[in-house]
Amino acid sequence: MTRISTLAANTLLLNQTLRTQQRVLDGQVAVSSEKKSQDYQGIATESRRLVNIENTRALLNRYVQTNEQEDVRLQVEETVVESIRTTLGDFRDSLATFKTFETKDSERVEDIQDEAYRALVALQDYLNTEVDGRYLFSGSRVTTKPVELNLSTVAAFQTKYDGARTTYPTTRDAHLEDFTISSDTNNEDKKFITETNFLEFRQDSDGDTATSGSSTIAASSALFSNVTAGSLITVASTTNNNGSYSVDSVSSDGRTITIKTEMFTDEANVGGATITYPDPNDVTKDLTIEAAAYGQLSFTRSSDTMTATTASSLSALAVNTQFTISGSSQNNGTYTVSSNDGTNVVIDAVKLTDEGTTSANSSGNTFFDYYTDTDIEFTAATSTIEVRQSGTTTAVPDIFNGLVVGNTFTVAGTGTANDTTFTIASIASDGSSVTVSEAVTDHTDTDGATITGAASVPFSYTSGTEIFFDHVGAAGTDTIQLWDDGGTALADAFDDLIVGQTITVTGTSADSTYTITAISADGSTLTVAEDIAADVLDEDGARIQVFSVSGSVSASSYYDGDEVDTKHRVSSNRSLTKELNAIDPAFEKAIRAMGIILQGEYGTEGGLDRNINRVDQALYLLDSAQERTVSKTPPSGLGTELDGNIQEIQIDLGFDRVLLSNTNDVHKSLIGFYDSNISNLENQDPLEAITRLLDDQRVLEASFQTFARIRPLSLTNFI
Repeated sequence: MTRISTLAANTLLLNQTLRTQQRVLDGQVAVSSEKKSQDYQGIATESRRLVNIENTRALLNRYVQTNEQEDVRLQVEETVVESIRTTLGDFRDSLATFKTFETKDSERVEDIQDEAYRALVALQDYLNTEVDGRYLFSGSRVTTKPVELNLSTVAAFQTKYDGARTTYPTTRDAHLEDFTISSDTNNEDKKFITETNFLEFRQDSDGDTATSGSSTIAASSALFSNVTAGSLITVASTTNNNGSYSVDSVSSDGRTITIKTEMFTDEANVGGATITYPDPNDVTKDLTIEAAAYGQLSFTRSSDTMTATTASSLSALAVNTQFTISGSSQNNGTYTVSSNDGTNVVIDAVKLTDEGTTSANSSGNTFFDYYTDTDIEFTAATSTIEVRQSGTTTAVPDIFNGLVVGNTFTVAGTGTANDTTFTIASIASDGSSVTVSEAVTDHTDTDGATITGAASVPFSYTSGTEIFFDHVGAAGTDTIQLWDDGGTALADAFDDLIVGQTITVTGTSADSTYTITAISADGSTLTVAEDIAADVLDEDGARIQVFSVSGSVSASSYYDGDEVDTKHRVSSNRSLTKELNAIDPAFEKAIRAMGIILQGEYGTEGGLDRNINRVDQALYLLDSAQERTVSKTPPSGLGTELDGNIQEIQIDLGFDRVLLSNTNDVHKSLIGFYDSNISNLENQDPLEAITRLLDDQRVLEASFQTFARIRPLSLTNFI
């Protein structure tokens, strides 16, 4: 070996050269990028601070971006609200002009109703505005179109709201009514109860055709407590009463709705009444028919007919004519002619048909169905316990309703091994029997036994019962009780019945239909309106029924969104709450005002020309919808309105936009500050970087030169 340079020396020199070369490369990157390092490792001592600052800057940038997006939505909302304000202002001016001129002119009425329709369509479109797949006025349900007014034509709207029988709601609560009732949810899974049969329809609530009548819908419990008078309801799935009706009132107990009806009261030999109707040649004037022309009038509810004793004296009342009766005892009011032969006028009556009140017209549907003197059949082979009608194999349904598998109950009074506690393994679909886990002894109990829930299971049933009719005195004082086989009245037997219902009793010598006037506090005794001729104790088995029908009662609002406030976080410590939706009082009052004007066809009983008071209602609502302060007194029928209005909405939107703008200005200022700090931590001084690069470059060149000189050195050069 003659070479002076060794492997170790070469490796050391080469590694040093490569490190120098790496510094040169890093220096080149630093000069070109002006960064101290391309990763956090290169500035390890400052990396934690830098990461925190960068995260804060990124968060602020996200706030700025989302605030800008929210500001776009607010700008659109401002534009929508301004367009609505313009629409309302234009319609309000037209309505005020209409009021000052001839309000009975057909063209003027049709023009203002057409304008109301166009304004409603415009409001619907505005309130259904969508930005980036989000509906702006639907609350938190941003993917749901908020407003559906079901507008197709003016005629279709006026068919739904004829202005007389079905009227557009005049109060906010009625306008926004939204519910569906299709069963008695207060009585689910109770014994003797069929919760789907829960309605009674009465044409006349007092049943007296000789007095003024009001049609009612009664439920088997307080299902109508939250229904608002003035709302429009839809009845469906019934035999005779499907349709839409306006609610006149709701009973204090929440069970009964009285609907807006129009029907005659039985009345004969009326000679002092006056019939008034519009002059067909000049609708601004009225004509009359006096007693001298018709002789005497008779009114019949069942046929909806008014009959004159003088033949053809009523021929002036053409079909669809609205006429008003005054001066009668029972039939004053306004009616619409359905047909007329000149002597007999049939009106277009609005009334319900009796349905669900007795077995004859309810197809046997019952809400409450109770059998007395039942037997209990214990079957060992199948471990079943079944309740049967006395002396038969016919099962009694619903006995075990409300229980579930795993519940326990105790049997007593059979005098057999069956007087023990059982655990339910299964329940028959009709609730007439249960299969139990324990052994059962064959036995048919006909003397009376009790089944009582064990381990806090709320259940009790007594078989072998008797029904007792007590003739206390005059009608209205007599009572009905259920007794056990020892003569003790059963508490809670009639808990699920309500005063006013009628019960039908069969299988006894006192069979009849009775009207409940009172129920004792312990539910054991019914006081009935009818006179029971004599005391009767029936031990052979009876059936007690309360009849009703199935169906549904519903109401729907124009609004499909919700009332949940949404929040937009503008910064880490502040949020913007958004409460604006399509049922804001400003929008709701405007929609209601236009609906009130649009309802009712010209020349009909419910037409605007015959109900000019609606103009004042609509003008007040429009003013209240637009202005922060309305000095007028609300017209009759409107009630107290909420304060929301267009002016306040615009102020709130403007405030929200200013808040976003000011907050973003702060964010951007902080971002600039953080950018400066980040630059100080990341950026390289160009002069320092270039100087270092040049130094490293000279070192690298010297290294290469030194390596090149040393590598060929050999001892032979010195010999």
